[in-house]
Amino acid sequence: MNREFYGKVIIEGEIEALTGLHIGAQRDISEIGGIDNPVIKDPHTGLPYIPGSSLKGRLRSLFEIYVNSKLDELKDQYKGLKNYTKGSCREIGKENCGRFFNRELHNIWIHVCNTYEEARNCPVCRLFGASGKESNFPSRVIVRDAFLTEEWKEKWRKGEEITEAKIEVGIDRITSQANPRTTERVVAGARFNFEIIYTVEDLNEVEDDLKHLLMSMLLLEDSYLGGSGSRGYGKVKFHIKRIAFKPREFYETGDEGKIKSTKQYKSVQELLNNISDVISLIKPQGG
Repeated sequence: MNREFYGKVIIEGEIEALTGLHIGAQRDISEIGGIDNPVIKDPHTGLPYIPGSSLKGRLRSLFEIYVNSKLDELKDQYKGLKNYTKGSCREIGKENCGRFFNRELHNIWIHVCNTYEEARNCPVCRLFGASGKESNFPSRVIVRDAFLTEEWKEKWRKGEEITEAKIEVGIDRITSQANPRTTERVVAGARFNFEIIYTVEDLNEVEDDLKHLLMSMLLLEDSYLGGSGSRGYGKVKFHIKRIAFKPREFYETGDEGKIKSTKQYKSVQELLNNISDVISLIKPQGG
């Protein structure tokens, strides 16, 4: 095992909810006429936020599906995939059956490499981390909790509604009896500050890793975040505000002059199309 440290890539921006967003919180008690499905809120401010775990988990799950769909093509490039076949161990009912989705987690099947070396050579686990049966591989990506922007906090302070109660009705197919439920969701248009940090551990892998991270963000934009996505909830867009590279020397000296930034790219697609600009910060020409 060997790990090195060259610096960190910081991606900052805003997540815009293009449709109502519901990331749920548990209710301890039920109230007559209350919300059946509230959104998660910061206990200190009472304001909704996007947990980093929810955002990272969704990015990972979408990328896992992508890798599974191209598994046979990727095996030559990534040795950590060579022992897997497409599909899920759910059909067999046994973990680590040799299929790509090999680990059960709360009745959901996900992909997790079982050894450090396998994870080191897997595009999913190398980027997002793995808690293997034999050893772990720490994630190279940190996804922070995303809190409302100052503009949207100010809207709340002025009394504007930043969440809405949406009534949904389930209809019994036999009796036609209605079963209404109230779901809370963040209103469309709300924006949250996000920060994603990628740790550069291998200069030969950084370009692939960053491409895969940005690809995951694109996949999310065309999917959904949170619950009830098939019913129109959770369409989001990333607005990129800043891309910076903090090299190892910055952490040694604290000299902010060592921090390098790219020009501003407004969208994930634009950033992905110009990934060479980010790589040039990390690996200068001739480096």
